[in-house]
Amino acid sequence: MDFHQFFGNESPPSDHYVSVLEHWAEHRPDSIAFGFTDVESTDDSLTYEKLWQEVRGLAGYLQGRCRVRRGDRVLLIYPPGLDFVVGFLACHAAGAVAVPAFPPRRNRKASRIRSIVVDAEAKWALTTTDVVERLSGHGWHEDLVGVQLLGTDDQTCRDQSRWRRPELSGDSLAVLQYTSGSTGTPKGVMLTQQNLIANSQLIMHGFQVEPDTIGCTWLPTYHDMGLVGGLLMPLYIGRTNMMMSPMTFLQRPARWLQAISKYKVTVSGGPNFAYQLCVDKISDEEMEGVDLSSLQIAFNGAEPIRVNTLDTFCERFAPYGFNRQAFLPCYGMAETTLIITGGPKETRPVVESFDGPQLDQRRVVHVDAQQAGTQQTGVRSLVGCGRVLPNETVLIVDPDTCDVLQEDQIGEIWVQSPSVGVGYYQRASATQRTFHARTSAGEGPFLRTGDLGFMYDGQLYISGRLKDMIIVRGVNRYPQDIEETVERASSMVQAGAVGAFAMEHDGREQLAIVAETVRERNVDWDAHIQAIRRAVTSEHELPPDAVYLVRNSSVPKTSSGKIQRHACLHAVRDGDLKLTAKWVRWEESAGSRSAVAEGVGMPMMQAAAAGGQAAKLSEADVNPRVVAAVQYHVRAVAGERAQRLSLDTNIVLDLGLDSLERLEIARNLERTFGGRFPEQVLDEIETIGQTALAIERYLPPGGEARADALLDGSVVIESSTGTDTSGKRNGAVAPPRRVDVVEPEFSVEQFAEYRRLKTTMQQMAMTGVPNPYFTVHESIVRDTTVIDGKELISFASYNYLGLSGHPAVTQAAADAVKKYGTSVSASRLVSGEKPIHGELERKIAEWIGVDNSILMVGGHATNETTIGHLVGPDDLIMHDALSHNSIVQGALLSGAKRRPFPHNDFESLDRTLTEVRSQYRRVLIIVEGVYSMDGDFSNVPAFAEVKKRHKAMLMVDEAHSFGTMGKTGRGMAEHFGMDARDVDIWMGTLSKSGASCGGYIAGSNALIELLRYTAPGFVFSVGMPPAQVAAALAAIQTLEAEPDRVERLRERSHLFLTLCQEAGLDTGDSCGTPVIPVITGNSMVALRLSNRLKADGINVQPILYPAVDESAARLRFFMTCEHSEEQIRFTVERTAAHMADLGFQKTLA
Repeated sequence: MDFHQFFGNESPPSDHYVSVLEHWAEHRPDSIAFGFTDVESTDDSLTYEKLWQEVRGLAGYLQGRCRVRRGDRVLLIYPPGLDFVVGFLACHAAGAVAVPAFPPRRNRKASRIRSIVVDAEAKWALTTTDVVERLSGHGWHEDLVGVQLLGTDDQTCRDQSRWRRPELSGDSLAVLQYTSGSTGTPKGVMLTQQNLIANSQLIMHGFQVEPDTIGCTWLPTYHDMGLVGGLLMPLYIGRTNMMMSPMTFLQRPARWLQAISKYKVTVSGGPNFAYQLCVDKISDEEMEGVDLSSLQIAFNGAEPIRVNTLDTFCERFAPYGFNRQAFLPCYGMAETTLIITGGPKETRPVVESFDGPQLDQRRVVHVDAQQAGTQQTGVRSLVGCGRVLPNETVLIVDPDTCDVLQEDQIGEIWVQSPSVGVGYYQRASATQRTFHARTSAGEGPFLRTGDLGFMYDGQLYISGRLKDMIIVRGVNRYPQDIEETVERASSMVQAGAVGAFAMEHDGREQLAIVAETVRERNVDWDAHIQAIRRAVTSEHELPPDAVYLVRNSSVPKTSSGKIQRHACLHAVRDGDLKLTAKWVRWEESAGSRSAVAEGVGMPMMQAAAAGGQAAKLSEADVNPRVVAAVQYHVRAVAGERAQRLSLDTNIVLDLGLDSLERLEIARNLERTFGGRFPEQVLDEIETIGQTALAIERYLPPGGEARADALLDGSVVIESSTGTDTSGKRNGAVAPPRRVDVVEPEFSVEQFAEYRRLKTTMQQMAMTGVPNPYFTVHESIVRDTTVIDGKELISFASYNYLGLSGHPAVTQAAADAVKKYGTSVSASRLVSGEKPIHGELERKIAEWIGVDNSILMVGGHATNETTIGHLVGPDDLIMHDALSHNSIVQGALLSGAKRRPFPHNDFESLDRTLTEVRSQYRRVLIIVEGVYSMDGDFSNVPAFAEVKKRHKAMLMVDEAHSFGTMGKTGRGMAEHFGMDARDVDIWMGTLSKSGASCGGYIAGSNALIELLRYTAPGFVFSVGMPPAQVAAALAAIQTLEAEPDRVERLRERSHLFLTLCQEAGLDTGDSCGTPVIPVITGNSMVALRLSNRLKADGINVQPILYPAVDESAARLRFFMTCEHSEEQIRFTVERTAAHMADLGFQKTLA
């Protein structure tokens, strides 16, 4: 395939999509790559240059902070939007494998998500911060247990400096594309970079796209047509593609055609149902001003293509410029990335007629146009799905003998193409059966599609399915999954005797269920049919259109006892079922009832709790006029299914409405009341009452008058018993209110966070490794400790300088207790002031190089009370994304706006403050000297320059840099040789190098005076105990006398870090500090490694999820100046040996 005419001298590389994106960012930097629109109000876009920048930033964050490694599977559960585009491509740029899926929804079982998580072994899920918050706030996120959620729209999740170009090739695994349908046993199609590139090239050829191509898609990006056709294909050719939410289209189909007109779209499309929906739902008013003449390609695939749909769409929209030749029927599937056949441009669409009875016998007999016009019955018109594309081989094969068939025979479609995936992830036998088929003559390998079809005059025609796949609106469902649901839903259904299948009615596929019943009398079959409908709708989001309960042993089966679904279909059509009861949607809608089971289909008048999450409402909670309008619109769509409605009637489960019917109700309500429902709300409202509340909450006020006009003055609310209660209210309008029904929690055992803690502890217990927390240490902890009477080398304490236990420090504490007692017994403001308090405060100020300092009894509380006191609701706190919990808690306490910036990124901070500084009274910037989790340190002078430039305040937390940084241990100011007064607030703790406990704030006299008289954590707290004050003072004095302790600590730390790196251990960003992590990337591995080292006589603590991200789980080694070289070498040697034994390979130093 030669695309020079299209690309000219700008042909993109064909190795992988990271280089493709980089290519277009270089050649078309200012061109829009992707836009996102709802047509009516919202437009957002990314240029190629901006997209490349965002992708590298997020990829760097995934590699550096999240420790995502090449080949890791990353779940993408984004709502529709450009965030998916960035997240998907960032996975590629990080060398990870993208796993697109739809985010779990409230009131819906997320078993499919759970199945994908387990099958893909995904550790990370990328989404938006809004989805993270919603998932974290409800129990229904439990299907994502073990997966870490990352909201990538948060700009702190960017770190271009950490991005390393992955080693990618055409054979690199790029995507796991899970085939739609199965919930219990999903199959992930493994697609390589070459598969993706090759399929985009095939689409280019089949579509014969022009250089001025502009695309538009509303298709979901977790579906192959939306992902490849809507993202990868436009990206490969370097052109613009406008994206819409599927909900935007489904709720109001006219928006799709309006978008085509607005953006002069040349390529767009979708499954057949989308075109039919446009015909059925778009009014003339909505088409006012719409021009479809720009549309050159309207592709149609993913489900059976119907001649009538093509004809009626052309007839309906030709007056608006639609050209019938724009139709491009095509055929493909996830296993082939996307497209297999399509085109050519000159003759599409191709419609031919064939002898129907012969087709049923798998024989192809063409009927010419003249015969088709005179023949009344037996002629079947089929739409050609295009020609076989270059570099592909398509065969029609007998599925049983594997013989290649002649052109006049129908068989299974077998495909050989560079787009065919590698196979199903971790399913070797299924891969062998499906992806490595060979003909009886030994030709192969071929992909077995499972579809039946034939070739005629160069076009591929699809005639059916070899397998019993149910395809409704472009989405596949496996019948066996639905059948299992039916068996569980009703105790009256015979096990192994249920058939689920698709049957055509009213021009579309309908879901029908046939189930054998047990021999019982006096059974309420209505209730069992309703239970089946609710269960199938809830678990598969596809309401049944017909349920047939039949007599025992009457379902057609093979001799081996397998259900014959096709025979069930024929029995339904021919009326041969031995019925016990039935419910058929189109019969009910027509007003006819089943004589076998009178009353079947009456909705159950009870709350559809959907897992206990729907709250029961009363008439007092809602506006009766709004409720009446909701009931009106529900009845208009649901017909006979909605004979009796209450506030608790569940539109989804009780009435069995599908997604399109629900969106039609929402669309009509918007027309009545004005405005638009937020998209996430449409996913969550299900009952009549919830819908009414949503109208009052989200749609503009004043719609009641329009509702009254609609209802012609009739205001009726039916209670849960179905009686008219309007008289009780005399038509009074209840005031709009927000009703949030919260389940009370009155004991800690009920708390979700406690249950999560217990789950973590149970998982830890299952490993057989002892709990590493709250270990009792029986001695002073310096380079060694004593546990259970055994001496171990210790790397688990903050005693960096070995001053805790130093004779001078111990003696000073004892003398202070003897002189002042064990407590000062009061706030220092009142009577708790002792001489040594002021002595230590002056010494700290002198040590750092500022005016004054103030002592507080706890390090964590020092940050909380200081931050919480100095800024408030009119202010802004900018803190490092890796800040200590005490900083975050202090920020929350203050009520100020809190914005984390990327770790150590003073340039990002500078850019943000340039944009927002003018909006706030005070701005407090907070960084740490040494970061205790990663062992790196901040560029304090650079942050000081930023704070000066923006007239902000800078606070530096020196908990781990006090005593460890600088030549003599005076901290970050000494380390950088800067004036300490350039920092407004120095905070530190005395429990590390200070050999005591508590914290301090140091700075100007004004700052300390303000805190001394007004800070709640100081004024209303007891003063620091004398022993702790004296110990800290003696520690500083000892350090002054023995400055070599700092140098010894630096030497020991450097030796440990160097040996670890030489051993191939991952030490992260640690550099020049006494904190050195060894990252395992797995909590259970960290736990086991810690336990193994303990058996070797080494004590080091594991840091596990959720204290850190799962991929950043680690052992954290704290060095002291008293560690010997022998202890260090032994520890590194044992750590490396155990890591190798646990299966971890060396990392590059």
